[in-house]
Amino acid sequence: MSGSGATSGNFPYAGFWTRAAARIIDLVLILAAFNVVYLADRLGSDAGMWTGSGFGEGEPTGAGLSPANVLRALFFLSFPVFYYVYLHGTYGQTFGKMALKIRVVNEDGSPLDHRKAFLRWLGYFLCDLTFNIGYVWAAFDHRKQGLHDKVCKTLVIRADVPLPAAAGREPGPPEPPAPSLDTPPDPPL
Repeated sequence: MSGSGATSGNFPYAGFWTRAAARIIDLVLILAAFNVVYLADRLGSDAGMWTGSGFGEGEPTGAGLSPANVLRALFFLSFPVFYYVYLHGTYGQTFGKMALKIRVVNEDGSPLDHRKAFLRWLGYFLCDLTFNIGYVWAAFDHRKQGLHDKVCKTLVIRADVPLPAAAGREPGPPEPPAPSLDTPPDPPL
């Protein structure tokens, strides 16, 4: 249950506390984005640039299903989906996982695609429906998998430890070194 991760099998699994800290970072970032959008929306409506939501202090509640409110609801419902699905499907990491150097992969070590990332995001609801026992499950599982990981056949591993070649990746030629920023490029001939 240590935050440094446990190594079992061929993968350096991320520990429960590291995963929990990454989740907290992600939730703080999502709430910050919500607050920025809410503040901008509120300032714009107070300045008369567009209509308010109708749910604020002393405003009439007749706005209901206005087009502006549908857009507001669409943002607040879709942003977390976009955040988790896009980042997991593209990078295998959310910003919280990037900060703590952990990554989500398939059980064979291959990267997630967007479909699997979406299914894993839906798996969060299973954890929520079990009163968060699905998340805590990762603390006691030998592969550090939560309920959503078990259902989707994913692992959360440390990104700072290279995967073994037999873990879903073929060893390829080494990557060329990145160009140095302090040397000028070769002049054209």
